[in-house]
Amino acid sequence: MKAALFVGGWEGHTPTHFADWYKALLEENGCEVDVYDTLEPLEEPEKLADIDLITPIWSSARSGHQDEFGNMTKRQEDGLLQLISSGCGIAGWHGHMGDAFRDRPTYHFLIGGQFVAHPPGWPDNLQPTEDYIDYDVTICRPDDPIVRGIRSFRLRSEQYYMLVDPSNEVLATTTFSGDHLWWIEGTVIPVVWKRRWDKGRVFYCSIGHELDDLKVPQVTEIIRRGALWAARDK
Repeated sequence: MKAALFVGGWEGHTPTHFADWYKALLEENGCEVDVYDTLEPLEEPEKLADIDLITPIWSSARSGHQDEFGNMTKRQEDGLLQLISSGCGIAGWHGHMGDAFRDRPTYHFLIGGQFVAHPPGWPDNLQPTEDYIDYDVTICRPDDPIVRGIRSFRLRSEQYYMLVDPSNEVLATTTFSGDHLWWIEGTVIPVVWKRRWDKGRVFYCSIGHELDDLKVPQVTEIIRRGALWAARDK
């Protein structure tokens, strides 16, 4: 298996630290990994035809700072869509995949969702440590291979409120308490899902604001299995 990691965006979210951890995880599972610090290779998808899995580790842009973070061009988006449609998989987590490239709605159609808030940090909070809360991750399809044998668990981090595609195959959810925004009390939002995009497979997990979040054993295993599931089936 061969994977391509696209690593970039705002360094304040330390995307390279996540990339190093993930690269090691994939290599432990027999994967050859190429790391790019630019999206330009997507402009020539034929040169990435041997790639089985793509992961964007791209720190999200914040309103008012779009140019500072780097966005995806239409040509790059088209290249990515072509690769996934032809059978390459895509997998990723948190804002590095679910909040990247806000100016490309078709990208979010591909992913199956878009981050919109993490109460109490709403609509924006420049002190992320204040946004950490304790919340439950509920496994809702325990027979699926990606989450089989993994029990529901509790986590302290950002709880992502997302707009999601109803065609997603949801594997885990979280329920909002309403402590910070009373009108969303009891709302169930997907945390982990998988989906198809033509011949390609898509996997997403909303956990992962800090690298330590990904090192939680349940999360590590879900990310590992999800990435291997998404990779092109040869």
